[in-house]
Amino acid sequence: MEIMVPEKVLFETNVYTVENDLKAKTGRVRITEERIVFEGSEEVKIIHIPTIKNLKIQKDNKVGYLISGAVLFFTSLALLSFAPRIDSFISALVFFVLPIGILGVSSLLVYWWKLTKSYFLSLVVEYGKEIKIRSKNFSDLLEIANAIELVRIGAVKKLTQKKNSELRISGYQ
Repeated sequence: MEIMVPEKVLFETNVYTVENDLKAKTGRVRITEERIVFEGSEEVKIIHIPTIKNLKIQKDNKVGYLISGAVLFFTSLALLSFAPRIDSFISALVFFVLPIGILGVSSLLVYWWKLTKSYFLSLVVEYGKEIKIRSKNFSDLLEIANAIELVRIGAVKKLTQKKNSELRISGYQ
């Protein structure tokens, strides 16, 4: 899905987010002279740059996944330490099969932590809505934030006006 914007695109990059339902959603962010266009596979959001009040970039570590994985890992190791004393079917289930399952879940949690740790750029707009752009690369979010700030202070319009006036001056010679 692509939406056409009337202004010239000043900056464009791809971003992603991994939702709680384990879907990785990718999208594209385009910044023009007046607006930011977020294009995803399911939705399109347009924000006018003058309505943005606050920008912040934060690291989202998802430490809960790591802690849960570590706790389950050590629990499975403790249960596996009783494995030499297995003498019945029930003790085999409790001290061997269950810890192997817990070890598998803990490794999935640690992998999920590694997969989902990222940075996000939070945009707060005038009407109280907070929009988050998530990316693995800090530099992509920094470029987006710098482009937004350049548009907010009017540097882009001044630069294009200066280029146009130089073209007019050079045309008269």
